[in-house]
Amino acid sequence: MPVLSDALSFARTQAQTDSNGLTNGNGIIWGNEALVDFRRRLIAAGVDASQLQESYRDGAVNTGTYLYPTNMFWLKEIELNYSGTVADAYITATQLDVANIPGNKSIGWLRTNASTSQPYFDDRGDWFEIFPTPTAAHNVTSLVRIFYYLEPTEYSAVGDTIAYPESLDYRAIGWRIASNYLYALGKIDEGLAFNLKYEERVKQIIATLSRGSQQPIQATPLSITGWEF
Repeated sequence: MPVLSDALSFARTQAQTDSNGLTNGNGIIWGNEALVDFRRRLIAAGVDASQLQESYRDGAVNTGTYLYPTNMFWLKEIELNYSGTVADAYITATQLDVANIPGNKSIGWLRTNASTSQPYFDDRGDWFEIFPTPTAAHNVTSLVRIFYYLEPTEYSAVGDTIAYPESLDYRAIGWRIASNYLYALGKIDEGLAFNLKYEERVKQIIATLSRGSQQPIQATPLSITGWEF
């Protein structure tokens, strides 16, 4: 597996500098910036290869608010199971906006009357609320199933391993580090050119990691034998 120093060596070569110019300390800072930016782009493109995780939350009677996992980078989906813990009984919760509640109802009404077969959730930053609010008549064991993108582990040393999926092409990280280095020197045009190389690599990786393919629809000529008439 490549390590951050590999991306730094690539960046130094492209920027025609050494460790006195592009230091390890700055390399770690810009490497982390590249890491977070790269993961965010994968998520925006809908690429689940950016470390999709699954987590469960117990509910609580008369309590419908819960914290997200502390290592969550981005939410993908929330599923709820008010009836038990059978895996295939979870139902995808529909996200709502408190300023635009379905049927012109109120939050109070949803907390009590929302259907357990058509549940909702409202995102509140690092926590969320589900509807209906669980009661003693509902299952609360592993009530909530959360699918989310894992927060990337940032680099703390140049010897840190570059994990998947960045490990597929660590040079993408290198291009971004070199770009930030040139920006810091005031070489904006050169930095933009290097960032363009980063953008190209990211697009290529996204295309590679996007599973499956969709073929264009092929036209099929009519075939009439005469018996139809």
